[in-house]
Amino acid sequence: MAAITTTSKRTEGFGKWKADLANANAGTIIKLVRNGVRPSVFVTASQHFGMPRTNFAKLIGMSPATAERKIKSGSLLGQNETERLSRIALIEIEAEKVFGVSEMARDWLTKVNASLGDTPLSMLDTETGAGEVRKILSAVAYGGAV
Repeated sequence: MAAITTTSKRTEGFGKWKADLANANAGTIIKLVRNGVRPSVFVTASQHFGMPRTNFAKLIGMSPATAERKIKSGSLLGQNETERLSRIALIEIEAEKVFGVSEMARDWLTKVNASLGDTPLSMLDTETGAGEVRKILSAVAYGGAV
């Protein structure tokens, strides 16, 4: 398996980074999270979900001002922000497996879910919220009650 590059000068998009995560083992993902990720992944992730950068920054636990500074300087995101961004990517991968189409998965993540009372994406700022989203994805996949 190819290593995930986090410090190269090239711009990494969220889609490529997510695909790299999908093929990575746990050790590689842990290393990635500890090392941080380029701000271009954050920028393209906010675009991917159709969310303003200020809101997406808050979702991954970063102030909008810090996000803009990191984008401008090219500084890597910190461990906490990278972990939340990887959680979002990994949950979207799970949703893609359930729905079979990436667009349907993204739509599901960004639309209000009655069981959650909000969008699944908005719940991914905490591991508890991610667990609830995983439960609903499992229920959809296996026909269980939510």
